[in-house]
Amino acid sequence: MIFVRSISTASFVLGLLLLAGCSANSVIERSQAFVSVGDYKHAYEEISAEYNRQMEGGEVEEEIASVYAAIQLDYLRDRAQMLIFTEHEDDALAVLDRLDSIQLNYAGTQDLRDAATLKKAGRIVDDAHAKLSRKEFVGAMEGFLASQELIPGFAPAQAGIENVRVELERMSARAQQQFLQAVRKVPEFRHVEVAWHAAAVIHNTPDATDEQRHNAEEIGKHAKRESAQLKFEEGRACEADNQFGAALLLYKVALLFDPELSEAEVAITEMETELSALGLLEKAQVAMRTEDFVGANDLLKQAYEMSKLSRAEISDLMMQVNQLKAESLYQDARDLEVMGKKAEALDSFQALVTMYPAGVEDEAARIIGLKVDVESALSEWALAQSAEKAGDLQAALDHYLTAERFYAEWQDWAADIARLRQAIAAKDAGPSEPVESEEPVGTEESGGTGQIPR
Repeated sequence: MIFVRSISTASFVLGLLLLAGCSANSVIERSQAFVSVGDYKHAYEEISAEYNRQMEGGEVEEEIASVYAAIQLDYLRDRAQMLIFTEHEDDALAVLDRLDSIQLNYAGTQDLRDAATLKKAGRIVDDAHAKLSRKEFVGAMEGFLASQELIPGFAPAQAGIENVRVELERMSARAQQQFLQAVRKVPEFRHVEVAWHAAAVIHNTPDATDEQRHNAEEIGKHAKRESAQLKFEEGRACEADNQFGAALLLYKVALLFDPELSEAEVAITEMETELSALGLLEKAQVAMRTEDFVGANDLLKQAYEMSKLSRAEISDLMMQVNQLKAESLYQDARDLEVMGKKAEALDSFQALVTMYPAGVEDEAARIIGLKVDVESALSEWALAQSAEKAGDLQAALDHYLTAERFYAEWQDWAADIARLRQAIAAKDAGPSEPVESEEPVGTEESGGTGQIPR
């Protein structure tokens, strides 16, 4: 059967394709216009709507994917900045974590993270001072220490802790003991009592050479090491949950508490590597959506070499890429078959079987059917040529018609069929002036080879 499409239908489909292309270009232009005036929110809304529409259709244009990826980074950075401005620092830090997972150390990200952390620590200190003014010493101390977890050595927090100490010195020994007992009930501040006593000794021993002062300093360092170890363990927990951005921040805090904690240095390097690998995963997924399977596979191989903790996920994505590539090659072969290009379809299916011996869909059955059609067409064509040379025009016509049924798109059967029908009709009409007969199309005399062109 010959696959025929009317001119009106073809024009309609072509119009749709042109309209889709114009639509995509228009979206890119509108998005970039918003970017030019710094309106990343509307730029992102424009491009993401088109990106999602194409995603639902199963294929994303490479240019759309590229523009989407670029605008997404700027939008997330702008979003984090706006959240910081409106005093939603936790939300801003969550957005920055997402940005780091897409592209580590994107321009301006670290400055925004520092600003959000500083603003959050400052608010905690302000709240702690308010509690201190109400004589809520435990709550105030918790606040000052919490701000130092965000920024170790944070000067306003240090001043606040000193204010707590001054206020407590005015209290009785019994009241001070009650304060320390209350602090003990907060597990994450278990080092506070040690640090408090050490600070008191240092404050009351001005002589830097005094042995008691030296011991107190060592005890104070030990308390900081406890804080560092606590943060390090929290980082390990985040790492186990694949929260690499949060783990990285906790390891950095641990290292600020204890610069000699070599495990934290190693862990920081590992987390930065894991975040870089996650960035490659994101790029690979974009490449998969645009059917750039070779590019996606290269990115995944790089990510696999870099990562130690996400290799299972990367391996799964590699398998998905392989499967998607196989399905794409299968569909290409099916398209050739639908268009009637049976020899090319046969070659494509056979190449697919070579690449994927385990099978993709029903390519084995299709190969059998296509072989029958192609070989039968070739056989009927040869029989038609022989019959025509022998002068059996009716037999030649029958063979050409059969060959056409097997493989209509191989060649222009209509010319041979029309010529033979004319010759048969002239023969049946009786003797007439001799007319030179045309050579049959595709005969060896006319340069044909008897081979199916592929």
